[in-house]
Amino acid sequence: MPDYRVEPNYNLLAQALSRKDGLAPYGMRNLETGQKINQGTVKGKGYFGEIPMNQGGAMTEMSSAFDQDGKLVSHPLIVPTLTRQEVDLLKMGGEPTPEIYRKAQDYAQQRMGAGQSTFATPQELRYPVPTQ
Repeated sequence: MPDYRVEPNYNLLAQALSRKDGLAPYGMRNLETGQKINQGTVKGKGYFGEIPMNQGGAMTEMSSAFDQDGKLVSHPLIVPTLTRQEVDLLKMGGEPTPEIYRKAQDYAQQRMGAGQSTFATPQELRYPVPTQ
């Protein structure tokens, strides 16, 4: 069963801090479009494209990470399985809920199981932002 803990795992934190990309486990980071993601892919515009934030600017992906078999897996938090309310919470700059982390991790594992990157590729069609 996947581990949905949101609290920091300090062993993973030590691993992440020693990495050159500085990705913190269970945390978020903002990347610029075109910046390399640690799995060797280049950041695109996410599953929904650019989403205007309430305080200005736009968001495309918020990254998090989880441990799978001793390997740190980076993945986006903004995934097609989120509800409109969850996307709105992130648009307002709110902290992701445990349910958002769970949905994002499940979606990442589903994509990995299909041999895909956890991140949306530029060639993928954008899903509409959820209406419910």
